[in-house]
Amino acid sequence: MDTVSFPGGVKLGLRRRLLGIPLAELARDARVQPELLRRLEAGEFDPRSLHRLARQVLSRTLDPPLD
Repeated sequence: MDTVSFPGGVKLGLRRRLLGIPLAELARDARVQPELLRRLEAGEFDPRSLHRLARQVLSRTLDPPLD
């Protein structure tokens, strides 16, 4: 059974896809590399470790609690 370190990131990816937002567009808006956002959505690291602007964009766009 595969487990992810940070399931909150997986939820962000599910929400992004549900809203139909392309990964590259969201990465550009959040000022992060698309690969970084892909890894975050895979649950490889904590979304709270992103820089403040990226957290604000993700929070505003996807409406998740990132605290």
